[in-house]
Amino acid sequence: MRLPAAIAALFAAITLAPRPASASPPVGAGLQLHDWAASDDRSALPDPPEFKLINYFFARAAFTNLLPDPSGLRGVSLGPLGIGENVGSATSVGQDTGNFVVEQRWIPVLSYSPHFADGLATFRAQFEVDYMWGQAANQLQHNQGGGLNADQVNIQTKAAHVSLHPTGDPRQLTLVIGTQPWYDNIADPNTTSLFDIVKTGYKLSFIGTDATGLAAFSKLGGAWKAALIPIGTGQPDKADEGDPSFAYAWMATLDYALELAPGTLVGASLWHLRDDTEGTAFAYEGLVKSGPGSTGLFPYTGVPDLDIEAATGHVNWLGLNFHHNLRFNTGDLAASGFFILNDGRFKNQKPDSDLNPSLDISGFSANLELMFNYGKTLGDMLTIEGLLTSGDDNVKDGRYTGAFTLNNYGIPGAVWFNHKTLILFPFTSTVSNYTGAVTDISNQGFGLQTAILTASKDLIPDKLNLKLGAAYAQSASTPPPSPDDIPRGRTLGAELNAELKLHLRYLMTLGLHAGFLAVGNFFDANLQVDSNPWAAFSTFTWYGF
Repeated sequence: MRLPAAIAALFAAITLAPRPASASPPVGAGLQLHDWAASDDRSALPDPPEFKLINYFFARAAFTNLLPDPSGLRGVSLGPLGIGENVGSATSVGQDTGNFVVEQRWIPVLSYSPHFADGLATFRAQFEVDYMWGQAANQLQHNQGGGLNADQVNIQTKAAHVSLHPTGDPRQLTLVIGTQPWYDNIADPNTTSLFDIVKTGYKLSFIGTDATGLAAFSKLGGAWKAALIPIGTGQPDKADEGDPSFAYAWMATLDYALELAPGTLVGASLWHLRDDTEGTAFAYEGLVKSGPGSTGLFPYTGVPDLDIEAATGHVNWLGLNFHHNLRFNTGDLAASGFFILNDGRFKNQKPDSDLNPSLDISGFSANLELMFNYGKTLGDMLTIEGLLTSGDDNVKDGRYTGAFTLNNYGIPGAVWFNHKTLILFPFTSTVSNYTGAVTDISNQGFGLQTAILTASKDLIPDKLNLKLGAAYAQSASTPPPSPDDIPRGRTLGAELNAELKLHLRYLMTLGLHAGFLAVGNFFDANLQVDSNPWAAFSTFTWYGF
């Protein structure tokens, strides 16, 4: 649905930003190529075109015993494994059955920078068309149109905004107005590759979606980002008091980063979310309400099922992040990570409510990834990554001590997908079915302790790559017993996976992927998970611009 449609921004880097004019290198000065590349001089290049198109096409065939049966979302499945029968994504694991589907995605990114604007403004629009082969035709709805005749209106708006450059140099100041990619990263997603977005900042663990609002970016005195985003509206007093006034859930973010050395950056963040909607705003219009008191959102995105209603309140985040040498320009070792605290409070505005009168929130999340480039190409890689989030063994008691993400407001609102697993955490390369044992880093509020190892090798340099992976995860706290009073453990499971990718042409890749998850006692007594999940995928990806 709103999965990192960011994928289309992968190669928007720089190509979509107007270039400031500068002087030509002196003729005969003996300027070397690397000197010219390191300079700002681009006057020898032709003027950039006014119109640009970045085209992304993706198709995936999947054979798996994961059986998503989404409730109300018509083919879109997002929730964690075994959340409950006929609830949310209701992803179950069949014992002897296999599920075969083919799905595809098309994302065009359009950019218009008229010469008469003199580098002041760029307009961008981004759309998304998703569907499963054979599913639905001759109607109006997203993620549909793969059936006979097709004839489907299925266009999801991902971006429609204007980027303004008041000084003529986007590095000094860029103002983005309208519907845009919205990430927990300091970089402008319109001019930064997805490679950098998912490995830096908070890696889309807290915010990873699209939104409409205002954002500002600057690289004066370091890197700066500020954003103001309305994330939901409701009319809480319309029925009872006849007052149709809008109430908002909104979020303001401020991020700063300093480059300590080439390729080494340290950043800090302060975010604030305020919700005055009393639970009347929707994450999925007319079907699933948003906010900490939503009774329908947690099965779709894997956030905790908190016992409060008609909630108003706030959440604050204070975070630090760093990354070093991610492109291996200064050595064979790279690293990235973050640490972030979330703290907040909500009040129940419903008189005589049977639920908690208030909800206090406090928790932390930490991530560290180390990468070693041991061979001649960037495909020769060893990585180890760990993620730790605090947990709560009783999310119903009015005091929640786990991670709080924008998955409490969107379907989804955050998608950590730099994890390199296929089943334990959802397979990144997907269209409509983004399901795994854990889909939100809070792990339904019980917290998370995980380690992921990978080893990859270019069998044919820059042409054919093999990656092997292993991962283990457990909850940070012990979940409550099942409804039948059967105790549950903390072990989520251990995964083994393998991926083979063939680069057919530039930016055109064919992939084969397979994974197996040995589930742990976290799923004891869960009738939806009575077997170990397995999956095999084939993918075709093509970027064009």
